[in-house]
Amino acid sequence: MEAPRGTVLKSIHGIPNPIYLPGIDLPREARTARRRFYPITLLYCGYGLPLIAVAARTHPWSTLALVAAGVAFWTLLEYLVHRFVLHGRFSDGRGLKHLVHRLLDTSHGDHHQRPWDGMYINGFLDSLVLAVPLLALGWLFPLHTAPVFVATLLVSYVAEEWVHYSVHFHRFRWRYFDYIRRHHMYHHSPRGKDIAFGLTNGLWDVVLDTRIPAEDRRLLYCRGQERALAS
Repeated sequence: MEAPRGTVLKSIHGIPNPIYLPGIDLPREARTARRRFYPITLLYCGYGLPLIAVAARTHPWSTLALVAAGVAFWTLLEYLVHRFVLHGRFSDGRGLKHLVHRLLDTSHGDHHQRPWDGMYINGFLDSLVLAVPLLALGWLFPLHTAPVFVATLLVSYVAEEWVHYSVHFHRFRWRYFDYIRRHHMYHHSPRGKDIAFGLTNGLWDVVLDTRIPAEDRRLLYCRGQERALAS
């Protein structure tokens, strides 16, 4: 059974609790999510990885440093965007306020309402609005500097989105994926929708005081007990 494609307005409804309907075809939803994100994966990785490799041939140490800085910065950026943009409320108004409302207030609420819905797991081509100007600005500087940093951000975004896809549709046995799946599924529970904003890690939740409470962490990471947190 397919859910209605309604639009949740965060400024009115807030972030909703999840709804799980009978008869959800998870393999089909997973295919939908993958198909939507393949173009950006090929585009960003096809651009970013060769660029980093070329820069590393002539400036290996500065390239390595900027890649490390880009990955570290991305972990903070994903947290800030998730917390303040995807969970932010943007009420309607006139002019620019109305534009921001139309663009951002409809984001992410449907994903929380239907976390199994492949249409709302990953971005599609929307990130190009920010990526293209960022790429253009990067090329004002030498190849092994800003272009490498921007390329790392784009590849990190792709990695983060595939991690997000995996925690919704797969159960890998690797310790990291088990940890981040539990962390993110807690965020999708009624108790966690205002905390646990890290998508690939929980570091910034600790630093910025949105960590899962200690008692819930004890239950969450005790195998077989995470169901106790579903309500």
